[in-house]
Amino acid sequence: MGRNNKPKGFSRGDDEEPMDIARLRDGIKKTVFKNGIEFSVQTTSGKTADGDKLWKCPGCHLSFGPGISHVVVWESALDVSTRRHFHNVCWQKYQGRLL
Repeated sequence: MGRNNKPKGFSRGDDEEPMDIARLRDGIKKTVFKNGIEFSVQTTSGKTADGDKLWKCPGCHLSFGPGISHVVVWESALDVSTRRHFHNVCWQKYQGRLL
């Protein structure tokens, strides 16, 4: 009889969801300093937003909706309710204050 190295309860069933790297990265928050201001920056895919939700990017002033990958940014010293949604490239170029 062959040896079984698998832990008890282990199964190779197809009932497991495949790992979605984009979903794992979604929502990772980091701290960024720009011009002496501390910002909290959180990545998002935009896939979990309501279907009719629109945001206006403070960097380019264009609107975008769900399904567009972007970052959510707020000044760390302020409340999260002051957050703004930026296109990724717009946030990289942005040098101002949010309010």
